[in-house]
Amino acid sequence: MTSAWNESDIFSDIAVRHLQSLITDPLCFVVVTLGAGQEPRSLVFRRVKQMIPPVPISPSPTPKLTPGGAISQFPTMTVSPVAPVAPSVGQLWHQTVVRLEAIPKLDKVLRWDGADWVIAGLVREVGSVMKQGMQVCDFQQALACAHEYARWIDCEFIYTYDGSTWGNA
Repeated sequence: MTSAWNESDIFSDIAVRHLQSLITDPLCFVVVTLGAGQEPRSLVFRRVKQMIPPVPISPSPTPKLTPGGAISQFPTMTVSPVAPVAPSVGQLWHQTVVRLEAIPKLDKVLRWDGADWVIAGLVREVGSVMKQGMQVCDFQQALACAHEYARWIDCEFIYTYDGSTWGNA
């Protein structure tokens, strides 16, 4: 694990933001349960990653709105701090920056126009903590909680970590 996970409170906001940055799925739940030698504690959070279209500079027709507003589902793209080598025209690149501060900033989504990377939008990432790891909660209880929430929002992916291995449920 990295330095954010080596601090005394692995369920802190900083640790959760760092964990979110390692997950590639734009919509998922994560269950982390730790408790070797003590009562188990679990963290359950939802991650939603969406692309916000750029604000038009000149007046143009109103963009088509998705059911949730003008924010679309996260499209397929390269996610990296470094630009893709030999991009194709129209290729998207989510330019990531590692941040651990309390107020996250928006990352850029760039599109290759054949000569340069131009702004295509911004990334909005939201993590909603359902269980914060402060109270006693074993893995099965936390997983049941994640499954219940996942049913409500039609989310297919639940990632798990039990202190030794990553998995999915």
